[in-house]
Amino acid sequence: MIELGLIDIRGEDDVVRAHQTTRTIASQLGFSTFEQTRIATAISEIARNALTYASGGAVTLGLDDTREQFTISVLDRGPGIPDLEQILAGERRSTTGLGVGMPGARRLMDSFEVESTPAGTRVEMAKRVPRRAPKVDIARVGNMRSQLAGQLADDPTQEIRRLQRDVAERDARIVEITEELTETNRGVMALHAELEDRAEYQRQAVELRTRLLSEMGHELRTPLHSISTISQFLIDRLDGELNAEQDKQVGIIHEVAETLTNYVNDLLDLARTDAGKAPVHVATFSVDAMLKTLRRIMQPLVPPRVQLRLVIDPTLPRLTTDEHKVSQVLRNLVANAFKFTERGHVVVRARANGNDSVIFEVEDTGVGISEENRELIFREFAQVDGSTQPRTRGSGLGLPLSRRLAHLLGGGLEIVTTSGTGSTFRLELPVRYAGEESGPLRAPDIEVVAALPAIRESRILVIDDDLASRYVLRRWLGDRYVVDEAESGQEGLRLAQSRPSAIFLDVIMPDLTGFEVLERLKADAVTCDIPVVVYTALTLGTNDRARLAAAVAVLRKSTSSRVADRAAIEAALVSAGIAIPVETHHG
Repeated sequence: MIELGLIDIRGEDDVVRAHQTTRTIASQLGFSTFEQTRIATAISEIARNALTYASGGAVTLGLDDTREQFTISVLDRGPGIPDLEQILAGERRSTTGLGVGMPGARRLMDSFEVESTPAGTRVEMAKRVPRRAPKVDIARVGNMRSQLAGQLADDPTQEIRRLQRDVAERDARIVEITEELTETNRGVMALHAELEDRAEYQRQAVELRTRLLSEMGHELRTPLHSISTISQFLIDRLDGELNAEQDKQVGIIHEVAETLTNYVNDLLDLARTDAGKAPVHVATFSVDAMLKTLRRIMQPLVPPRVQLRLVIDPTLPRLTTDEHKVSQVLRNLVANAFKFTERGHVVVRARANGNDSVIFEVEDTGVGISEENRELIFREFAQVDGSTQPRTRGSGLGLPLSRRLAHLLGGGLEIVTTSGTGSTFRLELPVRYAGEESGPLRAPDIEVVAALPAIRESRILVIDDDLASRYVLRRWLGDRYVVDEAESGQEGLRLAQSRPSAIFLDVIMPDLTGFEVLERLKADAVTCDIPVVVYTALTLGTNDRARLAAAVAVLRKSTSSRVADRAAIEAALVSAGIAIPVETHHG
């Protein structure tokens, strides 16, 4: 050890002298003001302990032999420290000094060793000299010793005043830190407010998108339904034969209308799931029966060189969930497999996954999907590079919608695939839906395929602002009923005074809505008993259906099947009491 100074501790003035001397040496060695204070505080604590418990001692200040550490040794001849381990562990706190005690001094220094016996106690402390400080050579050690001898304060109050200045500086720093924390808190609060604003903006955007798509869906569904139905009239040769070219043209029109209708339906379903407004109609059903129905529906779409197969685990439990949505997801997956499979097979498997869930897999032998595109295909409107899927391109909505529906039902949809060898999509669903139900969706036990008027010359009033929709109903009903038309709600109320046998009513019209027309019809003694069939392309919510409860039936224009559309209308005529079924299908 290279000694720089020695201080005898006999009173409080010597403790202050040790503090001042230590700080002076630390300053000369290049320690920062903060580190000077830490080192001086540590020596003050240990020197005061020696004075209090041993009536004094000696402090030696110096450098280690390599001149890389500032070393301090405090030696006393007291009775020793019997409970040293407890003190160092912080289990006993000193009631004297500055309050940090021996454990505090140890934390302030880089190294701290204590040797205590009944003959006395030695404390060795060290602090590494800053790397940026000038090198301490022998000449500099001599200069430090001579400077230190002349700078040792005779008046301890000078060091006390220095300590007071240090405390004042600390207090000022604490005030600065407090102000910084206050400003930071304000920033955090502003950030929270901004995040809340963004969340509210996003919520409003989703709500606006849902409303826009709903209204746009109605505006598109009505003409698409009319185009599809009227083109089907031509395909069925209801108005005479077509030549080959005309038949081809009408077929293209019909196919495009069907494609656009499906596209609009997918958009609306996506919007409803985003807004949390997609209803879940829970029922218990057999997986085997659902998949066999799916095969009957999809069989006409199977490509010429592709086989559609079902592999069903016979031990599968019955599912209690929304059968329509499960079937919709599987239809999307199978139709997607058909698009990209030129030859081979598409296999739909269903198996139990323990007692709580069921796994459906749709496997194909198509072009497959590369690793980098596995998540891309689940994004709305995303399209995989046509070089890997050259045959066809979809709307980019089927798979995103399928995954949303799977999540809605408490399950998940993922892909297991190798590019060029086919794809396998895996749908996992809980056996029992655990979310909030929207109530069961009940289908009629008997679906009317054809019906005859119950009364001769029955008259039907069609209230609809869309010319094409009125034309479709006239073509379907005009051979058996007298059909009157009203292109507005006001005109419909006027014509209803002549008491038609039944009224077909649209919901969205420019002057009065179907809700208002229905309310006025039921409030008028002349028209209150006329059966009303609501026939609309609008997607109706629970509240909307409640407002239309006085109608004998609520039908959708957007059905993709003309046969099902006709059957629904025939069933509505029977419910209205103006038709008698002559052909039925038991569901």
